Amino acid sequence: MNTEDLIEKTYIESTKGIKQEWFSSEIPYWYSYVVNLPKHLQVTYLTVVLENQVLNGGFHQYFVNAYGQFAKETIDALIEIGAFKKSNLLDKALNIVQGKLDDEKFRHELINKTLKKLFIDDDLFDPLEKLDNIYYELEDEDIAVLLGAYLESHNI
Repeated sequence: MNTEDLIEKTYIESTKGIKQEWFSSEIPYWYSYVVNLPKHLQVTYLTVVLENQVLNGGFHQYFVNAYGQFAKETIDALIEIGAFKKSNLLDKALNIVQGKLDDEKFRHELINKTLKKLFIDDDLFDPLEKLDNIYYELEDEDIAVLLGAYLESHNI
């Protein structure tokens, strides 16, 4: 199986239990589901989602679409596959967006779209865009290559 097929197969497996209604639920089913996935499925889900979101609309889109609730876990997943520069960029983006909010309140405000600086004032485009531009230039950290090697090394 080639790397692309391996990643796609693993990603599909990681998402098979996610229910659409979780995305707007007050109860953190989606978060609980993802953080309780087996490690290789969690790493695949989190890194593929980040890569797709950032390449499609930047870190701003990643947080607006509530994937930012997984930012800390995604930082760990990026480190796990060896994407240290991208993990550092996500950490910087998280600090910009989350600020001093505790993790639970941050997740709540992302899901409910009430995080003032992201949804109301929306003054995060410029600082996040600077991180986007760096992310796009990191050709030595190709997520598909790193994730594929990670999955192959774990005999997935």
